[in-house]
Amino acid sequence: MVRRILDFQQAALKTSAQVPVPEQLKQETHVTVQLSEVLPALTDALMSHRAWVQDFEDDLLQVSKDLLEVIQAYDRMRSAA
Repeated sequence: MVRRILDFQQAALKTSAQVPVPEQLKQETHVTVQLSEVLPALTDALMSHRAWVQDFEDDLLQVSKDLLEVIQAYDRMRSAA
């Protein structure tokens, strides 16, 4: 019995690094999208005070430097008015 367990463990060790993960099991956690794909729905969710927006408020977004500068300038102008 012990020999069978050891054989199984050795076989598992030998094959574990060689078994490819099927594409269906690989899961991407991040995607790249155009702002125009998400902005209308996100704007509506914000204006409608949807609770799910708060679930993601600590998530990080990657934006281009020039877009960030435009957003910051807009925010300053909006605050001054």
